[in-house]
Amino acid sequence: MAGRPKGTGGRAKELSADEIQRIDKCLASTTFEMRNRALLYLGLATGMRISELVGLRVRDVAPFGKVVRQIVLERHSTKSRRSRAVHVGRQGVTHLKAYLQDRQTLEKRDAPVFPSRSRKDRPMSANSAVQVLTTLFERAGVAHASSHSLRRTHANALRRNGADLKVIQEQLGHASLATTERYFVVDPLEKSRAVDKLWF
Repeated sequence: MAGRPKGTGGRAKELSADEIQRIDKCLASTTFEMRNRALLYLGLATGMRISELVGLRVRDVAPFGKVVRQIVLERHSTKSRRSRAVHVGRQGVTHLKAYLQDRQTLEKRDAPVFPSRSRKDRPMSANSAVQVLTTLFERAGVAHASSHSLRRTHANALRRNGADLKVIQEQLGHASLATTERYFVVDPLEKSRAVDKLWF
């Protein structure tokens, strides 16, 4: 598995709902709109690393000709070298299904989900996917965002919805809880609301 692509990681910001809407609007003017939309929302809906996303084959997401809600990543395709099951949020399923149906590739099990422009039988590179997302963020006027922002946004959304820390760790494929905890952003308003709920 390739190392982390340029432009990911670090202290990537979490995307707000307003920023995601702005990015979504910019998708309409892109050359590969459905592909880019599927890439964006699958990242948000799974928290998968960019290298994991571009490494997907149709058999991983639609093993029986129908897009599934759980993707099993084999050990050779993960950073930790451990296989894991990744659950897919509804938005991710919706956009991925529309994209694959448009390409008419649901029955082509070995085809890459996100193919290279020059070689359709090979997946696009992680750096190419990073550039697609970086361009979208720039067009939408979203500063300090990177492809890793999709992963961080997914993690924080799970936490705010009450997901157990261990569940988030498993979803992201982290080796330790300490790594998962570094993803979280605590909003002062969120902290205030939490304290206000105390019964004593």
